Amino acid sequence: MRKTKLLALAASCLFALTACTAPSSGGAGGEQLKVVTTTPILADFAARVGGDYAQVSSLVPNGADPHSYEPTLRDVRDIAYADVAFTNGLLLEQQKMLKTVSANLPQDATSVAVAEGIETYGGKLQPIVEDASLDSVWLGLRVEAGNADTSGEHTATFSASNPQGPGRLAAFITQTFGAVEVVADSEQGRAQVGSTQLPLNAHTHLSWAFTASGHYTLEVSASSSDPSLGEVPTHTLHFVVGEDPTAVAQQMGTDTHILDGGHADLTAQLDQGRMMIRTDHDGEVHYHELEKTLVVVPSKTLQELPASAQYRFLGRGGEQMYLLAQAVAGKHVHGEIDPHIWHSVPNAKASVELMRDTLATANPKHASAYNANASALLAELDQLNRDLIDAYASLPDSRKNLITTHDGYRYLASTYGLETAGFVTPAPGSEPSIQQRNRLRRTIEDLNISALYINRGEMEKTSILAQVAEDSGVRLCQLYADSLDSNAPHYIDMMRSNAQTITECSGN
Repeated sequence: MRKTKLLALAASCLFALTACTAPSSGGAGGEQLKVVTTTPILADFAARVGGDYAQVSSLVPNGADPHSYEPTLRDVRDIAYADVAFTNGLLLEQQKMLKTVSANLPQDATSVAVAEGIETYGGKLQPIVEDASLDSVWLGLRVEAGNADTSGEHTATFSASNPQGPGRLAAFITQTFGAVEVVADSEQGRAQVGSTQLPLNAHTHLSWAFTASGHYTLEVSASSSDPSLGEVPTHTLHFVVGEDPTAVAQQMGTDTHILDGGHADLTAQLDQGRMMIRTDHDGEVHYHELEKTLVVVPSKTLQELPASAQYRFLGRGGEQMYLLAQAVAGKHVHGEIDPHIWHSVPNAKASVELMRDTLATANPKHASAYNANASALLAELDQLNRDLIDAYASLPDSRKNLITTHDGYRYLASTYGLETAGFVTPAPGSEPSIQQRNRLRRTIEDLNISALYINRGEMEKTSILAQVAEDSGVRLCQLYADSLDSNAPHYIDMMRSNAQTITECSGN
């Protein structure tokens, strides 16, 4: 198997005119295991546990976003020579990344999705419960596939066609660093409005844009690469934009459900062959037929189109448009469970124990070294956990509310007695609307918030949030979310830095 992969890799290197050097094989019988991880945080754990008997590399480099990073030729080479691969799982990584690991990892290698295995070691997973207290709808996409294989091998494709309405209709995803992925666009001349792919049993947020008020319809369908799942035939999605929905609802029928707020998903139920709108309010999930549901886009969503180049497909900057903004910047594909497990030190300990046993099984000759290395790291993590408990306990209860720009701190909040008061998005073109900014200001005042928190490296993307912070007299501070950097090269550094930032910014 390894020989076959080496030949394929050599061919790809020649084709790309790239100089590839095949490292000497360590293998399970050698002194060192070759270990690849998808994130720097996992690499830090694996390197500490592996010590002298593991050669560890992270596919996602420091500072990069694991939600959107796509593998390179060098990454493919590292995977092809690996004895062990550690992914995070729970749909943290891009589908392309998981497929690359699966397709190129040798058959005799070991692959472990760490987040999906921590409960065996006492770790705790948390469901994603998204804020439904909104003054307009968040309308995303969701795939439900029952008990189908969700390991990353198969995807679902949403297709949109035959848009009808008084203006232009578009759906798009604002990526973490501002780039836009167009999912649907009714620009004249397009036979198919658009399509996008999602992993099975996954979800992503969307922005929806409309250029004029009135009644819109869009035909949507879905299919899967899994032959065991059926296709979802065409259904019709209804919007009423900038107008009272009563008249349109009456035309649709007396049993029409008017959806005018909260978190909702256009949901392809591949295992049942139907398309529904799924709503989630206060933990209660309901399903509504598309043909009997009217999505309301209120007049208060009318705003100016950003001048950024990535939004020119919609029109010129400054033109007005009705916009249902997505909840979170970035494609933000996830399942029902929050994948950001590392913000809880007990979960980090469970991850280390899982890695210890995985490496010891792959290379039993050095199992005692892996056990000793893990024991030393677990002792450090115990001390870190005690220090974090003390640090966060020092905050007054009134200063334990967090407003962040990344919806990834549930584990931090639940483990250390904090509260996630909300999250906002700083990406270009997805700055909070006037209404959202006003609501944010009220939240800051009502909860005595002393700081807003953004991801490290995003300070230059937060002009409006910076203005809100200045106007409200609060600080704008940076937290580590999904990666490490030169100032915090290890997990323990990252967690201590976040604790220091939060206690300094929220505690005064």
